[in-house]
Amino acid sequence: MKNNGFTLIELVIVVVLLGILAAIALPRYLNISGKARTAIVQSTGGAFSAGLNVARAQWELNKDSDAFVDINGDGRSQTKFNREGYPVGISGDGVNPLSEIKDGGVSGNDTCSQILHNVVKTSGITVIPADETGKCSSGDFCARATGEAHCTYYYRRSNEKITYDAKTGEVTYP
Repeated sequence: MKNNGFTLIELVIVVVLLGILAAIALPRYLNISGKARTAIVQSTGGAFSAGLNVARAQWELNKDSDAFVDINGDGRSQTKFNREGYPVGISGDGVNPLSEIKDGGVSGNDTCSQILHNVVKTSGITVIPADETGKCSSGDFCARATGEAHCTYYYRRSNEKITYDAKTGEVTYP
């Protein structure tokens, strides 16, 4: 009678080959994950920068008639602009300001969150304002007012960030 099984040597060779493949593939997979995280931050930063250019163009068209501009296309003028034409605050009714970046703390963090959310106009990412301790427990990006006219958006899955200077409209990211 003839046995049709694998020999011990054949099984050892297969296990060694699988181990070699895993040793080669795992570092490449881990590197791809890091590159994907960086790509998310870069694409969000690029979309934010491009969106600010569109928002500034809308402000240019409306700057003589309205202190607030509808930058997210929902028909409500809820975003306050500074004299340079960059978003610095939010409003619930388009008349009365709720908060500005300069308010700092939870109010300023909420303003930064709303500015990115309104400018980027995407449902693919979530932007959460930092709490009173400066931390976020959910969302993709954690928004913080880090100066009188500065917002920083920390990507929670890495140490990368996007910064926004409302005085110049400059957006920096990796």
